Amino acid sequence: MHLLRRDYQFEYRDFLGVDQQAKADVWVSTGGERAVVVLHNISHTGQQARAALSSLNYSWLPYLLRPDTQLEVLVLRPADDGGAKARAWVLPLSA
Repeated sequence: MHLLRRDYQFEYRDFLGVDQQAKADVWVSTGGERAVVVLHNISHTGQQARAALSSLNYSWLPYLLRPDTQLEVLVLRPADDGGAKARAWVLPLSA
């Protein structure tokens, strides 16, 4: 896999209607059949992560990835978590 985009800053509207800022990295396999999107600076609620991914799906990802690409999404904990170890969780996607 190789890094396609790093620290892409984007804005999304959360489930409460508040505009939020986040960043994303996109890793793509050599053939383009698999991709991993890493979301940064998003709280660990599934609703927040889904809102951010939805924003990317409508604005940015269709221009970077093929329609048949298998996508996995990782959400990293926000930067304000002190000296804790970095942790990520996989956002489940519906078909």
